[in-house]
Amino acid sequence: MNATTSTRLHAGIVLASAGRPALLSDLTSRLAHQTVSPVARVVSVPDEASLPPDLDSGWTVVTGTRGLAAQRNAGLAALGPDADVVFFFDDDAIVRRDYLEQGLAFFAAHPEHVGLTGRVLLDGAASRTYGEVDLAEADRLVAESEHEPLTGAFRAGRTLFGANFAFRRSAVPDIEFDPRLPLYSWLEDHDFARRLMRHGPLAQVDDCVIVHRGAASGGRTNHVRLGYSQLMNPVYLQRAGSFPRWLATWELFRPIAKNVAASVGGPQADWRRERLRGNGLALGDVLRGRITPERITSL
Repeated sequence: MNATTSTRLHAGIVLASAGRPALLSDLTSRLAHQTVSPVARVVSVPDEASLPPDLDSGWTVVTGTRGLAAQRNAGLAALGPDADVVFFFDDDAIVRRDYLEQGLAFFAAHPEHVGLTGRVLLDGAASRTYGEVDLAEADRLVAESEHEPLTGAFRAGRTLFGANFAFRRSAVPDIEFDPRLPLYSWLEDHDFARRLMRHGPLAQVDDCVIVHRGAASGGRTNHVRLGYSQLMNPVYLQRAGSFPRWLATWELFRPIAKNVAASVGGPQADWRRERLRGNGLALGDVLRGRITPERITSL
């Protein structure tokens, strides 16, 4: 795609991270070499211990908020008015150096679109074969992809992959992530995408390229809390009007089925049973008419 068309648009970046300063350092040091400079860059973390010591002074730092949705909202609030397009990356993403340039070019060439997600070369979080992708391998894959010709190809989408996505803020200036989805903010990216779709189409853009390393959590995952969100959040999002009933049903039963299957035995059995316990607590609340995604903060 001819990136010269992107000069009319300006990029902002929001990163949310917690307890993973080394990963955040890997990402921010590479974002410094993007072929288009953003007009604003924000890192949103719960505390200063989550910041890498080598963080460039060009980043605006927001502290004091915990939870992915809340941290991303804090980042949006601190971004300032100049960014037409806002890019979000997980802290364990490795981003090709022309990602911003190609994303802006796409939005300039397709003014009807309000959101995009990129092409993931390898997702360590989803791959049973590879598992977590080490930094050298991620760098190699991204560097090799730079030799591919730019195609401008894209496909219509109905969701945004939370590890890398962008939205046209100038078209939807007041949108934010749902603050009722605390901590892990299960399905916050999917909910955000569904609400964006009310304003225009979404796309998966081949020329925006990343590797998602799929790094393990910086802290111990509370599987009871996560299991609670797996059931409660789809129900809440359907009641809130974001998810149609079929989608809420799919997003509810898919992780529960995995928990049931893996709880019988094997290396995942213990924590899958904890998630099932959380699933059960959420089911009890739903049956009592209590639609309370916030309850995970007290579990």
